[in-house]
Amino acid sequence: MILFQIAGRTRPLGRNLTLAALALTLAACAPVDDSIGSHLAQPPAGTPPQKPIEAGDIAIVGQEVAHSIMDLPLVANSTTPPLVQFTGVTSIIDKPIDTDPYTELLRDRLLLLTREKLRFVEHTLPPYIPPSKKGKSKKAPPAPTEENAEPDYEILAELRGHAEDDFYKIQVEFVDIQTNEVLFNGLYRIRKEATEQPPPEPSNDTPAPPPPDTTVPSAPAAAPTGNDSL
Repeated sequence: MILFQIAGRTRPLGRNLTLAALALTLAACAPVDDSIGSHLAQPPAGTPPQKPIEAGDIAIVGQEVAHSIMDLPLVANSTTPPLVQFTGVTSIIDKPIDTDPYTELLRDRLLLLTREKLRFVEHTLPPYIPPSKKGKSKKAPPAPTEENAEPDYEILAELRGHAEDDFYKIQVEFVDIQTNEVLFNGLYRIRKEATEQPPPEPSNDTPAPPPPDTTVPSAPAAAPTGNDSL
């Protein structure tokens, strides 16, 4: 009788332990929110997080973002190319990293692919002149930017993730400066850019010893004697 009572008491305890272990397992498997501290727009609380698009590297991200911005009606239908500002890629990665390679690659791709429709404050590429077609006049390139001109839009880009990982996430937004409206918002998963060259691997080949000296030493000259003058 006593054994049955002990067994009855241990069954709820076993179920509780099982439920606790299951809860810990689910908590460990839950995705970590790496958008904490972000300065960009995020989904409302209680909604599923935004899933990143596999992009490969930052250059492909620039290509995808450029085409998405060019497809926006306000850009595609604009008769005067709007002025855009891009101040560089920022980071909320858990450790400081060098964001310059990401800024340079993203800026170059954006400038190259959008120069028909956009003018950038950071204009570092030569103006694009489309090829002339038969029966049509040559399309004039966008006017050069002015240093004191006020931009209409801005592109924001932010890296997040863990510094030890091989992949990062990057969020890119196209924002109307006047209204703060986010016109485009993309999240991508990219490879980490190599900022340092690895040291050269040590060679297993040991240098050969120098060859032995086989030259025969010359005999010392004979000392002069008194008979040599006769």
